[in-house]
Amino acid sequence: MLILSFKLIYKTMVKMEEIRKIIEELGIVSLESNMKIAGVAVISDSGDLIYQTENFDLTNHTNMVLDVLKGAHSFILSNTNFSVIETTNEGIIGSSDSGMGYVLFVPFHRGVLVSYAMPQADPYKALTFLKGYAIRLISLI
Repeated sequence: MLILSFKLIYKTMVKMEEIRKIIEELGIVSLESNMKIAGVAVISDSGDLIYQTENFDLTNHTNMVLDVLKGAHSFILSNTNFSVIETTNEGIIGSSDSGMGYVLFVPFHRGVLVSYAMPQADPYKALTFLKGYAIRLISLI
């Protein structure tokens, strides 16, 4: 029983390290290609916060993310009101009502990649960019 538990813990640790590497690469490539993505989180479709960058705390906001995926048209994040302005095959774009940027939701099998993009970002381009990384997360959640 102890060996089985150790194997499960080890497997989880390996997956977490792979997720971290994917998000780290996302950040580097985003910066190099001037995507204007400032923060990223990975949430399971059951609402578990799997990973988040230090500058994007969604600890108490996973239900909000799930609500947006279920069709909510507005949400509040960090005391800022956002409205869903577009739902595409790649994901969902939420725009700050005060022009403070975007929150992008990229669903994938068993989870969602959530990102904050700065006001100068092209949210459609960023959504497409993020989709490539979301696909890589499928087997890790």
